[in-house]
Amino acid sequence: MKSIYTCPHCGAKSFNPLKKAFTGGLHTKGRVCQNCGHHCVNGKASMIFSAIVYLAALVVVLYLYFQGTSNWDYVWMLGAVAGAFVLCRLFDAFFGSLEKPIRNDVG
Repeated sequence: MKSIYTCPHCGAKSFNPLKKAFTGGLHTKGRVCQNCGHHCVNGKASMIFSAIVYLAALVVVLYLYFQGTSNWDYVWMLGAVAGAFVLCRLFDAFFGSLEKPIRNDVG
């Protein structure tokens, strides 16, 4: 897979969509740039999008738990959480930008 995203430290295109999807958020160590060796993470847009999507999934799960009457409700709950995970990874892979991590222990 071709690297199309640039490192915020050195400016080299060293991240492909698959690597960027699993890079992590601002409070994680992130992934190491192949070119300069610094850590990179997904930015604030990823954090906001993930919060909104997981909150919507939580609402669906709680609604189905308390109001559901079907035998398939637990499958729908699992689908809501899995769908939220996949949506967040797709957003991270193709949208937003890479940023420097805000953790102090990452060099």
